[in-house]
Amino acid sequence: MSSSETAAQTIRPSSLALAVALSLAALAGGCFRPLYAESTASTVGGSVRSALRSIEFPEIKGLIGHYLRNELVFEFDGGNEPDAAKTLKFDASIAESIEVVTVDYANGRADSAVLVATATWKVTRNGTGEVVSSGTNSVREPYERSSQRFATVRAARDAQVRAAKNLAGLIRGQISADLTS
Repeated sequence: MSSSETAAQTIRPSSLALAVALSLAALAGGCFRPLYAESTASTVGGSVRSALRSIEFPEIKGLIGHYLRNELVFEFDGGNEPDAAKTLKFDASIAESIEVVTVDYANGRADSAVLVATATWKVTRNGTGEVVSSGTNSVREPYERSSQRFATVRAARDAQVRAAKNLAGLIRGQISADLTS
């Protein structure tokens, strides 16, 4: 057997494997559909996009709750249709705690901390009270603590805002997945 025959034999199986892989990818590509497309049906009727726009977001207690509500309103409908009919209602409660990570033993102060924010939420139908989607999401946001009081307060507040934004993204993804039929 010459070296050219050996090279031809080794190329054929690899090109065959490539052809098989490409044909499988082409077949699998037909079963994917965009989550937020108008053609994606939801479990509550209509498309997932219109179902997300039909969720009412009442006020949520606390600073994280305030920012979480604002982020959810913006992410779900962008505030474009305030008069649209709301057939679903979002309800949430927020719990937050602080974990001290490092302590400066010379003066006994915490150098850094982690804000742990947990949102327990549910989406119900307005008329029947049927739970359409529910969940519990938790995020951890670190921040630096300083000997300057205002700097520490501001860093903690920034961590709360970041936590609300991250929670909103997690909640939106889970609600969207739950509403997909």
